[in-house]
Amino acid sequence: MEAQREKRNLPACRVFFKELLKSNFFVNAGGRELLVTPSCARCNRLFGVGEIKEVEKRGNITKIKISDTTATFNIYTDKVIQLDSEVFLAFIGNLHVRANKGRGFLITVEEAGQVEEDVRNTWIIKTAKRTMERIELLRNFTLRNNDLSNGGELPGNALMETMLHYAIDDDKLNTLADMAINAVKGVWHYYSKTTKELVLDALKTADKGRMERMKLTNELEKGGLAEEWIEEVIEELMAEGRCYEPEEGLLKVV
Repeated sequence: MEAQREKRNLPACRVFFKELLKSNFFVNAGGRELLVTPSCARCNRLFGVGEIKEVEKRGNITKIKISDTTATFNIYTDKVIQLDSEVFLAFIGNLHVRANKGRGFLITVEEAGQVEEDVRNTWIIKTAKRTMERIELLRNFTLRNNDLSNGGELPGNALMETMLHYAIDDDKLNTLADMAINAVKGVWHYYSKTTKELVLDALKTADKGRMERMKLTNELEKGGLAEEWIEEVIEELMAEGRCYEPEEGLLKVV
């Protein structure tokens, strides 16, 4: 019972599906078997968000094909979940190592629920950030400076074993980084278009087509948009000549 409680309390890792599908290195830690990914995240539970591509019933088991934009893979559940295709699903899943020769794994759902697209987009941004942090640790790793306790990454000796297993080099790290960057670019296209429309609509409906920049940012943040996205889009709109600052801190639509 205590072992099961400890397993439930382990933090769920954030890994892009494409990286997860390329992972095949397993280590034993405290009696638990963990999957270690090429960027050296260690997982026995996974937090993911993606778009449902297909749902297939197999008796009491439901197979869900889900995509996070980097790749599509399957998760399984025996729980009753209201599911439709082309909707977004957030889930926490347990990783089970297969006993076969290939030492593969499958993910079974612990908790799940439908979410909006912006939740998936936020997951991509945060997962990209964690991925890039792990890549940076790998780039800076040396045997004399191997304190990698932050964020649940592996200690130095296990890290070295992982790097050897995946034959990690600069090219492979660059490929992992490109995966994260391209995922965020896709999100930025969505946010850029959406946020531009929201900024211009807010200015057009404001008194005399103008609004304090801080007030505009606060209003859009209440709608779930990140401050950094809003500021970036405002700068783009000003560069495009679609709005301007008649005085410092005040925005006006053209």
